Formats: sequence, structure tokens, C-alpha cells
Amino acid sequence: MADIIQLDEDLSPAISALAHSLSAEIGDDNVPSDKFENVANILLNGLLDFPKIKSKLSSLLTDGKVCIWGNNSDQLQILYHATSSPDAGMPHDHGTSWALYFQVSGVTRMSVYKDALGKKLPNESEKIELDKVFDMNQGTGIYFPPGSVHSAAHPSAPAAWIRLTGQDLTKLPRQVYDENTGLKK
Repeated sequence: MADIIQLDEDLSPAISALAHSLSAEIGDDNVPSDKFENVANILLNGLLDFPKIKSKLSSLLTDGKVCIWGNNSDQLQILYHATSSPDAGMPHDHGTSWALYFQVSGVTRMSVYKDALGKKLPNESEKIELDKVFDMNQGTGIYFPPGSVHSAAHPSAPAAWIRLTGQDLTKLPRQVYDENTGLKK
């Protein structure tokens, strides 16, 4: 897990309220409700409507990731990510967890993959192929259910985003795929 940092008196109550509101949309089985993506987008946009909150989040780091909520590895994790230079990620899954990416600033180019044969969840496949590519701009978020495979690139950094997950991803087995062949690495 990324280091959990101690938030200041402005961020701590705001992130705590966000986490509790999001948790209300996650069932006892750690599966988000059908309206989770919509609720998360509304709540995260509301949080960022406060310039002081957005500024304090931006000051947390310029490169890397930090956990801002979630000390139980089997429950909601909220991470803040940032990059100061262009980058491109490898296609990967989140193991048995779900994830929601929310763009704070800049642009994330998200590539989503599917099973090359169309018969399995992407992360159960031996080979994947590109399904769609889209740009996530500030204020937009997308939910990935368990089994999804995607990659994220930041062609015009800097960029910052919040990633919500249902579990601590560092404790889960995960798949990585070769971007050119689509085969598991």
C-alpha cells in the first residue's frame, strides 16, 4: 500500500466525510451499488468545488501516489496520484478489486481492453485486445468492476487523479499484459 499520510485539519474531515458517504454505496460483500459511479462523481466534484481542498490535495505530491484514506486493506482505499511528466502505463487489472479513477487535473488517456476471444472476463483471458480509448478530463470518473483490464497514460502532464479501490491492491495478485501482443506477462 502507498504510505497513509496524516492529513491536515482542512483535508482530514473532508476526506473522512467523502469516505463515509462512498462507503454507504458499498455493500457488505464489498461490491459497489449500481449508482456508485454517479455518486462518486458527484461527491468528488463537490469536494473539488472547494478551492482550498483542491489546492491542498495538489500540494500533497507532484509525482507518485499516497493513500489518503483506508487503513483496512479489505475495504475502501482512497489514493491521490500525480505525475509531472508524460507517462504511459501497461495494461493491467486490479485483481479481485474494483476501482474508480477520478481526474483531478490534467488529462488521463484511458485504454480499456477485452478478451480477444470475447468469452471471458478480460483478466481471465490469456490474450486481450484494445476495446476503446478515451480521455478523462478534470471532473470525470470511471468505474472498473473486478475483472477489468485497462491502462492509463498521461501524454500531456502534469496530471493528478484520485483512485478509489475496494481493497489494498498491493496485497492482491494482479495481471499485467504486453501492450503490443496482448499476452499476459
